[in-house]
Amino acid sequence: MALPTSGAISFANLQSEFGGSNPITMGEYAAFRVSGSGNTISMNQFYGASSSLDTQTVTVGAYPGNQYVGPQWGFNSITGYGSVSDGTCNFYSGAAYHYLYYFDLNASNGFFTFGVSGNRANSGWTTCTANGTVYQRTAATYTYNSSNNNTYWQWNDGGAGPNPMGTTVGATKTVVFA
Repeated sequence: MALPTSGAISFANLQSEFGGSNPITMGEYAAFRVSGSGNTISMNQFYGASSSLDTQTVTVGAYPGNQYVGPQWGFNSITGYGSVSDGTCNFYSGAAYHYLYYFDLNASNGFFTFGVSGNRANSGWTTCTANGTVYQRTAATYTYNSSNNNTYWQWNDGGAGPNPMGTTVGATKTVVFA
């Protein structure tokens, strides 16, 4: 959740958004300023600042299942369903998003997938929060697929949890990377 864009900002607000320890010092938050530079720091330089690296709005699409593939809900550029707000991944230098979907193999066995174009390091972000469900990068299966030149992270079975995309085509879901 970003800091307010006007009004008062407290040290507690900075610590809630960016973490940190007590006692709070302005220096530990200087890198998060939206405006300004140098040694003098004002609280208004943090207006709208956020600890998130990228936020996307997914318009849910559905890919129907068959005997080999269960239904998929969310966004998949390869099979052409759903959409994503701007389609570029800020923390991977504007790489194109290819996947932000949930695959429902059956009622108790599914997985959530996030994927981008290119060969990407398994670093640069810590969590992916899809519609309130938090996925830890370190709990994902990390794969680079050279045949279609994309990198993806997948959380399987119990690690995937409930379907964060839901099953309503046209609904919008927020995905935030931090």
